[in-house]
Amino acid sequence: MAFFSIIIPVYNVEGYLRECIESILIQDFSDFEIILVNDGSTDGSKAICIEYAQCYPERVRLIDKENGGLSDARNAGMKKATGEYLIFVDSDDYITNSSLKLFYKELTIRKEAKLVTDILITRFIQVYYDGSVKYMDENISMQEINNCSKNVIVDYIFKHSRNTWPAQRYIVNKSFVEEYDLEFKKGYLHEDVDWTMKLFLYAEQFFCVEHYWYAHRIDRSGSITSKPNVKRVLDVIDIVKDNISDQNFNSLNSNSKVIMFRRLVNSLYSSISMYHLFDEIDKKIIVENLDLNIAIFKYTSQVKHKMFYIVSKIFGVKLSIGIIRLFN
Repeated sequence: MAFFSIIIPVYNVEGYLRECIESILIQDFSDFEIILVNDGSTDGSKAICIEYAQCYPERVRLIDKENGGLSDARNAGMKKATGEYLIFVDSDDYITNSSLKLFYKELTIRKEAKLVTDILITRFIQVYYDGSVKYMDENISMQEINNCSKNVIVDYIFKHSRNTWPAQRYIVNKSFVEEYDLEFKKGYLHEDVDWTMKLFLYAEQFFCVEHYWYAHRIDRSGSITSKPNVKRVLDVIDIVKDNISDQNFNSLNSNSKVIMFRRLVNSLYSSISMYHLFDEIDKKIIVENLDLNIAIFKYTSQVKHKMFYIVSKIFGVKLSIGIIRLFN
């Protein structure tokens, strides 16, 4: 049994995969397993996975499966994980050195003090195609919210952080995942939104670290997030609707629930901002789905979004989208 199970879904990333795996293998910490989940790659990614699994049999395990999407690959990795904590890394990203050792130290100190950690919240670096780097939420001190109540942590992550959703940001206690039978929503894009909502719905014990450990590539050519896709919009609508209608959220402090729902709906507004890029058939599908779920838009604090909600209720979503574009 390892301390960390590092789950890496792999799909057609042969140009980035070695750097990702090597950034983990060179860590000055060894109590981890890497679970490579080849999700039906059609390039040379599978061969690279096999190579590393054969060269490092004590460290690297390979799951080879038919293509089922990112959620399905992560779920497959979780089922095989033996570690005490789960770490998610995308195969076109990489991590900085000494990160695992630091996380182990912090989690072990808490464990020895008989403090449970459901979720370790970390920091991200965004690496752009031109080589520029952005340190996410660098003006906010995460250390200040340690030992605070869940309500304070929810307020920070969902109201003030600009890096709320990525699953890679959260190192999760495997026992916690098993207790609540958590998994990624299969068949959906933007699955991280649903996953993160569920983490903060059920988790009670959090700890934050200031260390920037994860380098997330932005605007990579061929990335599934780099192209307008009507399914992305429709999936966000479904995820927002399903979470807002989930009665389990009533167990939260009422203020925390509203903060989480508002952040959720803001993500939907971000998706709608791509509306003008779609053809008329896709636009019609988006409008029909939004019209059926207009009630979810009541969770907003921005004036322009409140206007969208009011106008949509009276005149329909299509007109409201045109109005909100004027504001942008």
